[in-house]
Amino acid sequence: MLWHVVLISFKPGAPEDLKQDVWNRYQTLDKDCGGEEAGIRLWLVRENLDVRIKEAGRFKGSRIDLVEISIFKDSDSLQAFRNHPKHKELTDIMREIADWMVGDTEYTSEDSDSWCLA
Repeated sequence: MLWHVVLISFKPGAPEDLKQDVWNRYQTLDKDCGGEEAGIRLWLVRENLDVRIKEAGRFKGSRIDLVEISIFKDSDSLQAFRNHPKHKELTDIMREIADWMVGDTEYTSEDSDSWCLA
């Protein structure tokens, strides 16, 4: 399994209607890109709750507004998601109003003793 994490910062002056559009699209992006059948095992996009980052702007003077946490069956599933037209459509919108950082990591059977999703 692959964990895919995205930290999203809206640019100063980003229009509220576009930020709301991004939020709305994110809420269904997993299903729009094929959902469980496409290898998307977990999908969560929420507002960042860490006020330290919001207030301090720790990353290049930016605040982190949204956090995406997702789990994909394998690298092929993640790549198919990245290439899906709905994902590309959202990325094109975000490119104009946001910056983001992405982290991907593998979760293996060796990690299963470390913790569990409850």
